[in-house]
Amino acid sequence: MHIQMAGIDHTRADMQQRERFTFTSNSLDAALEWIPRAYPHLGCVIIATCNRTELYLSGSKQEDPGPDQLLWTLKAPAPCDCSGEVPLDLLVCRYGMDAVEHLFLLTSGLKSPIMGEHQILAQVKGALESAQKAKSTDPALERLFQMAIGCAKRIKTGTNINRANVSIASVAVERVQAYSDEHNLSLQGLTCLVIGNGVVGRQTAEHLVNAGCQVTVTLRQHRQGETLVPQGCRIIDYDQRYAALLDYTVVISATMSPHYTLTFEKLAALWDSRKGLFIDLAMPRDMDPALRSLEGVTLIDIDELGEGIFKKVERSDEAAIQAILDEVMTEFTNWYAFRNYAGRIAAIQRAASADMALRINRHLLGLGLDGESQDRLQNAFSHAAQMVLGKLLFGLRDTLDRRIWEPCFHALETIALSPSIKSTSPEHKIHQKGTGEPV
Repeated sequence: MHIQMAGIDHTRADMQQRERFTFTSNSLDAALEWIPRAYPHLGCVIIATCNRTELYLSGSKQEDPGPDQLLWTLKAPAPCDCSGEVPLDLLVCRYGMDAVEHLFLLTSGLKSPIMGEHQILAQVKGALESAQKAKSTDPALERLFQMAIGCAKRIKTGTNINRANVSIASVAVERVQAYSDEHNLSLQGLTCLVIGNGVVGRQTAEHLVNAGCQVTVTLRQHRQGETLVPQGCRIIDYDQRYAALLDYTVVISATMSPHYTLTFEKLAALWDSRKGLFIDLAMPRDMDPALRSLEGVTLIDIDELGEGIFKKVERSDEAAIQAILDEVMTEFTNWYAFRNYAGRIAAIQRAASADMALRINRHLLGLGLDGESQDRLQNAFSHAAQMVLGKLLFGLRDTLDRRIWEPCFHALETIALSPSIKSTSPEHKIHQKGTGEPV
């Protein structure tokens, strides 16, 4: 199976190390365009979140660089040389079914800091959509990612994992609640500024509004009717964030900006030592870590936010989850393996269609149709025969054990391909060895 991946995630690398491998929307688009241009036979999808960056490839050749080398090429100043800043062994490579299983687990939220969290499903969907837009994916990765998304939905609806819908946004609000309790503040009317109106920013703003906070959201450009803003939120222009900052007790940033949304220099120039909670939900980081040195500032980043979350959410229904995973992975491996029979199916379809044309031609001649009508009817019969045969033959994938695919196709070829057709059929000659694998 020519599917492989390389990645770095929160289980092996700290935030600074992961930042080296993050992608902004622009750099992601550039990467998805460069890989197929440099290696036209490769399909690729890149998952880039605050907790991980993963590159998936399919269709690789022996002489191709591995997925880890490609990831280094994209993100390091020199191939496989990062001056010791990020050890190469922080990149994990997985091949074949290991890569497939990892993606299924990941998409289902089973490898997230918050067990069963839902945001990763949207992020995997977004990764596939970005690859489709860039035309960097291929049929194998398309099928793999679609089945991973379907598997995640089945697990979320068919088991009790994370029924409380715990998410990064909800955990951020828990931290706001804890900070409020510590400083004898009430969530009712607590002033909060959310920088960024992406998915995570909107979800966080919605949770804060539901908790009773007074929430303002920044927009880079506000056009009535074109931007989704959570109900109950005020709006300010992104460029006015510093001028408005002292009006808020809580500031949360969740953008995909490659630069800090809050820098130490600019905040230090206006900060008056009041107490304030700053939560950075972005990767790469939105807030300058030096903000911690300002008196009164409490800064929490995404890694600090996730500490101890596993203890809050119990992993349940393990047997049911594993049963779903096993079923979907078997379905994918069968689909992948059955692609080797596509040429043989086409040969059988053509041979059966030609045989049907010969058998029905005498009956068509007896109908007294003009030549054009006769050709049209004959083409319709031929097309119908190929469609029915295709349905039957591809149905073998889902109804027969893989071990009897080869003898079954051998028998069908023996029946469908007459000696005269065998002698002229390139498809049959390709499979004369009886291996079931294309030569």
